[in-house]
Parts: sequence; structure tokens; C-alpha cells
Amino acid sequence: MKRAIKTYFIFVLLLINLQGFASKKVACIGDSVTKGYGIAKGKSYPEHLQTLLGEDYLVGNFGRNGATLLKNGHNPYMASPEYREALLFQPDIVVIALGLNDTDPRNWPNYKIDFKSDYDSLIESFKQQNPKVQIYICKMTPIFSGHQRFLSGTRDWFQQIQSEIISIAENHHLPLIDNHTELYTRIDLFDDFVHPNADGATIIANNVFRHLGKTNHALSLSETIGSHMVLQRGVLNKITGLASSNETVLLKFNKLKIKAIADQTGRWTIELPKQSAGGPYKLRFESQKEHIELEDIYFGDVYLASGQSNMAFTLSQAQNSNDLIHKSTAGKTIRLFKNKTTVQTNNTSWDQANLDKINRLEYFSGQWEVPQSENIAAFSAIAYSFADQIASSSKVPIGIIELAVGGTNAESWIPRQSLEADYQFATYIHNWRTSGYIQEFCRERAAVNSKNSTLKNQRHPYQPAYNYEAGVSKWLGTNIKAVLWYQGESNTHNLELHERLFPVLVDSWRTSFQQNLPFFIVQLSSIDRPSWPAFRDSQRLMSNKLDQVYMAVSSDLGDSLDVHPTNKIPIGIRLANLVRKHVYHEQIQADSPQPIAYTLSKDGLLKIDFSECKQLKTTDGKQLIGFEGVDSLGRIVPINHIEIKGNSLLISNAQSLHKLLYAYKPFSRANLESDSSIPVSTFLLSLEK
Repeated sequence: MKRAIKTYFIFVLLLINLQGFASKKVACIGDSVTKGYGIAKGKSYPEHLQTLLGEDYLVGNFGRNGATLLKNGHNPYMASPEYREALLFQPDIVVIALGLNDTDPRNWPNYKIDFKSDYDSLIESFKQQNPKVQIYICKMTPIFSGHQRFLSGTRDWFQQIQSEIISIAENHHLPLIDNHTELYTRIDLFDDFVHPNADGATIIANNVFRHLGKTNHALSLSETIGSHMVLQRGVLNKITGLASSNETVLLKFNKLKIKAIADQTGRWTIELPKQSAGGPYKLRFESQKEHIELEDIYFGDVYLASGQSNMAFTLSQAQNSNDLIHKSTAGKTIRLFKNKTTVQTNNTSWDQANLDKINRLEYFSGQWEVPQSENIAAFSAIAYSFADQIASSSKVPIGIIELAVGGTNAESWIPRQSLEADYQFATYIHNWRTSGYIQEFCRERAAVNSKNSTLKNQRHPYQPAYNYEAGVSKWLGTNIKAVLWYQGESNTHNLELHERLFPVLVDSWRTSFQQNLPFFIVQLSSIDRPSWPAFRDSQRLMSNKLDQVYMAVSSDLGDSLDVHPTNKIPIGIRLANLVRKHVYHEQIQADSPQPIAYTLSKDGLLKIDFSECKQLKTTDGKQLIGFEGVDSLGRIVPINHIEIKGNSLLISNAQSLHKLLYAYKPFSRANLESDSSIPVSTFLLSLEK
């Protein structure tokens, strides 16, 4: 006891001495994240903040390990010596970061009704001591799904507390420091899924610093904005960037002049009014001392092409592509943005520089470009052939964005919050490297790529949420017309899981973009991999079920041995035709014919009716192939008597059939198509007796 009292008085004397040298005192109030749990001395966020603020400030670290905001919590901050020391410090500025430990089942379920009043008491205690004190409230840093109590309450209680903290800041008209958003994309900094390491503490310090003092930034635009870009016609377009704190930014466009004022952290947003299709235009951005001028700006329709390697497959690799690569774009306007990756996910170990870039989400980079033979050849074959078709048919400028990574699974393209919200996904997204939910190829390739990393949670493009956080999130402020999606190869090991993942992906992107985006997906091709027929049929059924999801068949263009078939241009054209029908409302046939009804007569004649065509035919004019039956014992039954009649098929002697399969071989040569030469998809039809 005597020793504790002695230590306390030494602390008091030290404060008195230090206060004489600083014009402003900053008290950092918080829990173990503030204290610097697990971080070497000198590396906590308050210590780093002291360095940033300089000698005119004195920063005190009054964090307490395990502290709760709740007075009736298991370790109440307001009953701690750190709290008493903070009051004695007599701060001019108070930064409060509490709430994490209130998620403990001993606390939130029992005392949540007291949270606002207890927070108010903490605020008022500093105001009573110094009526002019400046108080900043911090959103909580993340708790990730690997936390031991994540699904037993922590996830939900965390969200409730975070909402309360935001409300408290609003009610008290106090600045809110967001320590959550940036760190939520940096699971690599959280070995135990709760406490950030020294690099995480640096991010917190920088974030707090931006709120406490003037932030100086050169005038800049977000990386998705630049000369040669296409902005979506007919909607408000938000343009964002950085400037110095509270600096005025002026946009000049034609006769328009639009102003914005940068916030305390330097961020600014300008809304450009709706524009009709057209261009080229210039945009000029001015601050007090700087300006940026963009040229060759168009308004038209913008498309995002995403997925894995078959979407990334370049035009130079594609069959019959030479004419398209060197074809003149006269008479149409196409602009390209290829999100290039820092390193390929091939079978090599990455060096530390690339591993660090990937952790910092610096995996993608690019800029808007005018099509030329060189960049056309290096662009997605499917995406470019699509853009070429749409530019010709729509007669408006087309912007096409390529964002694709070879080998990626669906999980990597879904936002973390959506994954964590699902009880199944939340069980494995943090331990994905050892989880059977993740395809073995993805786990093994990631292990090779990350061999030189010592981090527990080293980031990787196959990691759940990674490509969303590193890539998709950059484009959330961009208005787009529709998404082109080609992915699934890395999820074929578990189609039931994919049937849960894909709808979440679609919904989450629509929510994040705040747009009801149509999705135009490419069904997997055919190859000698036994799980693929059922997966193709699953994709068909999902596209039928999900709102504004449309599917282009590619199984007729597959390769029995190569997962990357080269005949890509027809797929781009099929996607373009689907968009022409469902987005531009052209009266054309574009959808694959589907079995919509059947009748089975007493004499065994099975009649199957198809949608989306007036007349069925075979691709080569030869005998119809690709059909098999399944009897009640699960035995494959050959289909020997089948004929086409209009938009129907007639199968004789079908009494014993319980299921009808079409194009259900892994590599299929099935040849049924519509009168518009649109192939019929793989399907399984159950025949109820």
C-alpha cells in the first residue's frame, strides 16, 4: 500500500514538472488498446501521438487494461487510479476510447441501459474540472471473428455499443474519431483479433492527430478519378479527394462552379449534377494554391468486370482476337481502367516488399486509358469484347473497369461485415488457411505465396474479404451501370456453400454501392472435373431465382483439359446481348432457353417446353446429343428416341425416367440451342410421377 502511494505521488510530481513545458495537455482515456497491450514501450498510440503533436503538447496515456465504460462493469474505468490520474492531469483535450470490454457477458447484458448515462458522467467529470475542455469520442477499434466469444454475443453487442457511441457523440455535439473503419480492413495487425500491434497503434495515433490539429494535404483526387474517365450519365456523380483541413476546393465544369470544404481530416466531396451522354469535357479543381485539370472526360455508361482468372484472361491470349486488338474505335468511345496487381498468384513465394504491400491493401493500381493496341491486348478479353459490342449498339461512351484476380474464391470478394453477419461464414473466415470450407488449391497456393511472412494473419488475395477491401471498396463512390461476373472455379468443391455465398455477394455489393446493380454472370465452362456439371446447374438455378441476375452459358466453349479455354470473345458478345436486352430493353433474344414445363403421357411420351425461343435446333445441324436419363434406382438410362418440335423436345419410352440430364458430363459436347444460336444450359430436370 505504501509503495502504491509513493508511486502515485511520484506520478503527481512528474506531471507538475512536465506541465510547465507544454501549452496543451491531451489525456488519452481508454482500455488496453490505449494502454498499449502487447506493444513495446514507446510504441503505444498516445506515445506516438506525442511525437506527432510535438513539444507544444503533453500527451498522457491513461489507458487501463480491461477497463469498462460501464460503472457496474467488471472493471469500471471511473473507479480506477488511471481515471483519478487523468483528472489530476487537468487536460485541455480529452480523447475517449472505451467500450470494447463492455462487450463482456458480465457487462452488456446486465447493464446496457446505463451506458449512455455512464458515458455522460465521464464526459461531465472532465467538463466540471475544465469547462473549456475539448472532448473527442472514438469509435471502437475492431473485434474480429477469431475472438473466442464472437458468435456467443460479442459480435452483436459490439455493434450495439458502437451505435450507442455514435449517438452519444451526436447528442453531445462532440467530434467523433473513427478508429474502426481503417483498422477493420487490417486484420494483419491483430494477432489476437482484439489488440492492434504497434503498426495499428500508429494508425490510431495518425487518425487522432488528424482530428486534433490542422492536416496539410496537397490537392489530390481519389485514384479512380482521372483524365480519360467515363462518368455514369443521368445520375449525380460524387468526386472525392484530399486537401488541407477546412480548405475550399472549387470545381469548374463548363459553366458550372461547385465548391466543397475539406473536413478536419482533409477529405472533400463534390457532387456533379446529372449529365447526358457526351464529351469530351474538361474538369478543373482548384484550391488556394494548387489546381488539377482533367481532360477527355465523357459521360456514358460504366461497367465493372470482375471475378477470377477467366475474367482476367487477356485479349492477346484469346482465340481470333487479332482483328479486335487492331480494330479502329472510330465512331465509338471506349475507355479502359485495368486494376493491375502488384504480383501474380502463381506458384512462387513472394518477397517481403510485396507481402507488406498486400497487407497495406496496395495490391491494385491503375488509371483510365484510351484504347490502343497495346493496352487492348492486355485487357480482359471478355470485358473488352463486351465493351466493343455495347459501344456499337448503345451509341454512348462506355467505360469498362477490369478488377479480377486469378484463383480467387467468392469469399475474397465479399465485405467482412457481410461474412461476419453469417453464422456459418463467421466460423472460418479468420482461420481460412486451415478451413475445409476454402478450396484446397486456394489454401495451398496461399501457403506458397506467403511462405516468407511471419505474421499470423498475413493478407492474401484468396483471404476472405481481401479483394473487396483492397479493390472493390475503391470503387464504391463510382456509379456503374452493371456488373459482369465470371467466378466460381475456386468454389466448385462445395456448391451448397457457394449457393449461400453468391447471393450474399450480390446483396452486399448492391448495399455497398447503394445501387440496385444488375449482375451478368458467366456460367462455368466445361472441363473434365466431376463437380462442374452440378455447379453449372446451380448457377443456372440461382440466376433464375435472384432478382436482376442474368447468365451467359459458356459450356459449349470449354476445353476438356484447360481451365482457361481460349474462345472468350463469344462470351463477351453473349454478355453484351444480355445487357442490350435487360438494361437497354432491346427486343432481342439473349437468354439461354430453359425447360419450363413438361408432360408425361400414359404411353411414355415426355414433352418438355422451353422458354426464350420459338424454335430449338442443334448447333451443327446434326443429331441431338447430350441427354441422359436416370431411373428410380439411380442408373443412367440412354435416351435413344428424341426429336425437336418447335420450342419443345419429345422423348419416347420415358416411363422409367425419374430425372433427365442435359450437358451433365464434366466436359460436354451437348449441342442444343435456340433459333438465335444461344446454347441451352446444363440442367437436371426431376420428373415427378
